[in-house]
Parts: sequence; C-alpha cells; structure tokens
Amino acid sequence: MINKTLIILFSTVMGMRAASPEWNPSGKSIPGEVGMAGREFFDSSRSNWLGNGARPIRVDIWYPSEANSGKEEMINDQNQFSEPVRMWKEARLSSGSKKYPLILISHGSYGNAAQMRWLAYYLAANGYISVAINHNGTAAEEKQLEFLTLSEFCMWERPRDVSVVLDKMFSDPDFGAFIDRSRIGVAGFSLGGATAIWTGGAILDMDTLKANAPELPPAMKQLIERQIEMTKGDILVQQSLQRAGNSYKDERIKAIFALAPAIGFGFTRDGLKDVRIPVQIVVGDRDMITPMETNARRYSEFIKNAKLIVLPGERGHFTENFEGNEHATELEEVSRIALKFFQENLQ
Repeated sequence: MINKTLIILFSTVMGMRAASPEWNPSGKSIPGEVGMAGREFFDSSRSNWLGNGARPIRVDIWYPSEANSGKEEMINDQNQFSEPVRMWKEARLSSGSKKYPLILISHGSYGNAAQMRWLAYYLAANGYISVAINHNGTAAEEKQLEFLTLSEFCMWERPRDVSVVLDKMFSDPDFGAFIDRSRIGVAGFSLGGATAIWTGGAILDMDTLKANAPELPPAMKQLIERQIEMTKGDILVQQSLQRAGNSYKDERIKAIFALAPAIGFGFTRDGLKDVRIPVQIVVGDRDMITPMETNARRYSEFIKNAKLIVLPGERGHFTENFEGNEHATELEEVSRIALKFFQENLQ
C-alpha cells in the first residue's frame, strides 16, 4: 500500500517541474527602498528527514527599508529582473509605518525562496513585509534523492512550514513588533499555490489524488521507482504519510493568492468547503504544467470565496522560448494583481 502511494505522489509532483518564474520590476514602478534579511528557523514539533534534529525552515525576508542603513547590493539576475534593482541587505525596517501587513510566499516544486524574488521584492517595495520560504533543506538534509526532495514528496508538510514561519516572525526581535497581526496573507506559485490554499483549510483526499494523478512516461516512472526504494522502510516518511489528510488551516491567515496552483485534482468539493477566506487564483491560458481545468478552475469552482483570473500566456510555468522581457512583463502584471488583491482584502 505504501509503495503504491509513493508512486502516485512522486508522479503527481514530477509533473509540475518547470522553469523558474521571471519578472521585470522596472524602477519606475517601484516606489520604495527594499531590504532583505535571512533567517533559519526550526520546528521542534517535527523531525528533520535525517532523524537527528528539528526540521529546519530557512526564509528570505523582504521589507520596506531605510536607505543607507545596510549593505547596498544590486540584484542583477536577468531570469527575474530585466534590469538591475537595488536592495539593502540587513537594513533597518522603514520607520514609515508603525505596523506592516505580512505576506508569506511559497515556491513551486524544484524551486526555492530566491526564485520568488519577483513577487517578494514587489510587495516589499509597496509596503509589505514578505517572507519567501525555503521548504526544502540541503541535499544532505533531504537524503540526497535524485529528483524530488522528501519535502516535495511529502508536500503536506509545506502548509505546516508556513504556520511555523508565522509563529517565528511574530516573535522575531527585528520584525515581530511591527507586524500587523490582523493583516496576514499567503501567496504561492504552482505547488506553492496549493500550499497557500492548504493553509486556508483545504484537506487532501488521497483516493482522489490517486485516481486523477497524471501518467508519466515509462522511463521517468522507472527513475521514480528507484527513488521509492531509497525511502522504503523510512519511518519518518511513513509517519508523514499518516498526516497527508490532516487539516492545516491557520485562522490567522486572512487572504490567499495562488498563481497556477497545482494538484487541484487531489481535492474534492467537500475537502475545500472549509476554505472560507478570500482566494484569488491566477493562471495562464497556455499553462501546460498545471492545466487550468483540473487545477485552477477546479479550485475556483469548489472554494466559495475564490475568484479566477485567466491571463494570456504561461504565467510562471515557462516552457516556451521567448525573446526580450516577455515573461518578465507577464509576471509584473501578476504582481500588480496580487498587490491589488491584498490591498483590498487585508484592510
């Protein structure tokens, strides 16, 4: 039974692999200085995959900052920014407001916190503390699996990561006192979009997931079966599997933004009925990685307060060749939609 479940889960998440999002935040649209600080948190309620300590959760915190109060760095990454942008590392939080809304950001499969800078930077420049979460540990911490990390395979550990990070941010000596606890949101891309919806009260149905999981090519299936052998008999993985159908609802979260959310076919209408906060879902009409009908549209139909926006293009799951800043322009539009959504729903 457990081996069959492993095949289904590996197959499901393997189908979500895609290129990193790219976005062009032109200097003209960015109104404020942005700082960035890193943190390493630990969840003592869960073991790491090695079984020798607490689960590590590393984050990048982006926030409105005071200029010249930290180390000035230029971000020159053409995969996410069409031109260099400035940020202040370990800078002081801006004194422009007594309290700031907080957005927690979850990356997609095969991703990391740095790949969500396009959204985190934009929100921070517009007055939000945004925390991009690394759900994956190091290769050693993940037992160096060939493809998926254990944290991606046991994907229901992700919404728990979000809640733990929120706990830690509230008690952080530099940021905790300046967070408006009545204005907390979650944003996510792909598997991160599903993670965000999980935090609103979604419950995964394993039977539904198994019945609807996409088929993989034979060669890929063989590689996955080799990975399964590496986890066979792993008590920590088996314990995690027992938590797959739990609710991870966090009442502190008041709004959810999901770009191209994945594994929609694993949730039933009944499993999504407890998601009652505002949810904005955005998807590209040419998204081939998380097809709209079985993912974004399914979420929007089954969640009472969800709204769906379908935009032209791929919008994050970029598989097509492109020239210039076409993808960057597309994701800048997504960033504007996310900002407007949080402004309207985190009053």
